Amino acid sequence: MTHATGHTSPDVAVPVVAGVRSSDFVQLSKLRITLMVAMTASMGFGFGVPLSLSQYEAPLWWKLFFMIVGTSLSCMGAGVMNQIYERHTDGLMIRTRNRPMPAGRVSVTHASLYAVVLCVLGVTLLALTTTTLAACLAALTIVSYVLIYTPLKRISSVSTIVGALPGALPPVIGFAAARGELGKEAWVLFGILFLWQLPHFLAIAWLYREDYARAGLPMLPVVDPSGDSTFRQSLLGCLALLPLGLMPTMLKFSGLVYFFVALVSGLAFLWFAFDLVRKRGREQARTLFFASLIYLPVVFIAMLLDRVRS
Repeated sequence: MTHATGHTSPDVAVPVVAGVRSSDFVQLSKLRITLMVAMTASMGFGFGVPLSLSQYEAPLWWKLFFMIVGTSLSCMGAGVMNQIYERHTDGLMIRTRNRPMPAGRVSVTHASLYAVVLCVLGVTLLALTTTTLAACLAALTIVSYVLIYTPLKRISSVSTIVGALPGALPPVIGFAAARGELGKEAWVLFGILFLWQLPHFLAIAWLYREDYARAGLPMLPVVDPSGDSTFRQSLLGCLALLPLGLMPTMLKFSGLVYFFVALVSGLAFLWFAFDLVRKRGREQARTLFFASLIYLPVVFIAMLLDRVRS
C-alpha cells in the first residue's frame, strides 16, 4: 500500500512525545461538536417538558444541567474512540494530521482510558439523574457511532448516511430525559437533524475530497469525482428538509412565527444547494456549509421560542 510523501504510514507506530498536556485532551474532546450536541439535546429537552409554568422549577433546571453534562460526556467519549480508530488515516490527511493522536502527543492507552471514563460517566449520569431511556439512547449513540459508522467510513460512502443516524439522536436523548418516553416532537427533531447533516457533511467532504482520497477513505466526493451524485444528494436533502421543517407547526407543537422562519430558512438553504448543483465550485460548497451552520440554530431556536410564546 502506497502513501503520500510526508505523511505517517498506518503500518508504522507513531512515537508518543513524553509528557501529557491537558490541551491535547481538550482537543480530543472536539468542543465545537460537543457544543452543537448540547444545543440540540437541550432543544429536545425543551420540547419534552410540559408547558405548565409549575414545571419550570429548580429540580427541572438541575435535570437539564445533568442531561447536558451526561450527553456531552457521552458525545466526547464517542469522539475520542473515533479518533483512536482513525489515528492512522488522520495522519494521512493535511487537515487532521496535527491532531493529538496522529501527531503522537497522546498514546492509545491514555486516549482509550479517557474515552471509556467519558462514556461511562456520561451514560451513568444520565441514568442516575434523568431517565433510563435517555441513558440507553446515549449508549446506543456511542455504539452505533463507534462500532458501525466509524469502521464503515473505510468501506463505503454510505457511511455518511449511517453516521447521520447517531448524529441525529441528541434531541431524542434530551426529550427522553425530560419526559421518560418518546413523542412526535422527538421524532420530528430527529428527522430535521438527520436530513440537515446530509448537505452539511457532503459540503465538507467536497471541500476536503483530496484529503479523503489521500487517506483512502471512500467518501462520496472521492468515488464521485464529477460531483454529480454528491450535489444531487445535497439538493435532495435540502428538498426533503423543507417540508419536514414545517411539520412542527402542522403537528401543532410550534406556531406560525416558526412556520415562516422555517419556510424562509429552508428556501434559502435549498437555494444554496441548487447553486452548488449549477456552478459546482468550492466557493458554492463553502457557502452551503456556512448556510447549514446558520440554518440549524435559527430553526431550532425559533421552534422552541414560538412554542413557549404560544
